Amino acid sequence: MKFIVIGKEGFIAQKLIKKIEKKYKYMTTSIDVSSLESVFLDLEKPDQFDYNIIEKDDFIVFLAAISSPDICKNNYNLAYQINVEGTRYFIEKALLRRARILFFSSDTVYGSSGEKLNDSIICFDENSKCFPIGEYGNMKQEIERNFENEDNFKVFRMSYVFSKKDKFSSYIYNCYKNKEKAEVFHPFYRNVVYIEDVLDSIENLYKNWSQFENKYFNLCGKELVSRKDIVKFIYENFKEKLNYNIIEPDRDFFSARPKIISTRSNYLSFLLGREPYSIQEALKLEFKEDIKNG
Repeated sequence: MKFIVIGKEGFIAQKLIKKIEKKYKYMTTSIDVSSLESVFLDLEKPDQFDYNIIEKDDFIVFLAAISSPDICKNNYNLAYQINVEGTRYFIEKALLRRARILFFSSDTVYGSSGEKLNDSIICFDENSKCFPIGEYGNMKQEIERNFENEDNFKVFRMSYVFSKKDKFSSYIYNCYKNKEKAEVFHPFYRNVVYIEDVLDSIENLYKNWSQFENKYFNLCGKELVSRKDIVKFIYENFKEKLNYNIIEPDRDFFSARPKIISTRSNYLSFLLGREPYSIQEALKLEFKEDIKNG
């Protein structure tokens, strides 16, 4: 019984590998044919993968995807081949070999919570109906529906994952260090989840798979926050001031991603064995060297 990490290039995968490498037997796949540490997997040609590597009860963490909503929209055929056809083929083969699949989906499968922050916004839990917005969300939902009756298939519906190494935070931190002005899109709200909560959730599901009868887990924080909120914290708490501008994205930006997705989870605290980190706690942990008196 081993971990199999599908798509080792992303920052979640890299963090996960560091967490499990000294504790569990594991292997990774990569699109990089020259990688000596991974097994080659091209989801455009999933039939060329050696599925004999997969054994009963292996725990497959399926992270590989084209995750950019803009690429999914503008290069739809390629994205569909990888995110749906190639992914479906791989999962079907893995299930035949009686592996356990943890599929990383997205909160975009729910659709929009509303256009403005007010009492009428919708907060989605795992039992909410899905009305995906954008090509990416629809692709994720298609995979979910394909395997909704499979006992060995579970889903993490991910909100925005916060880490010092995530794309947005890396950009903001580089602007801070280089004394450059950052451009911050607003409004854009999500129930941000800390990377350490994600990693602990993966490990705990690996150890306690049979204890959870539910198929879906919303991986989300308890606070609905915007990028502006994150930048405001940095501005107010870092040793030096961050220079930034707030920019309202054009309509095309929101055609592929909702302004607001508010989520909560019925299961995450049980899976973690504790409450998830608040965004303030996560920011202090990730940027402790840069915070005043830190």
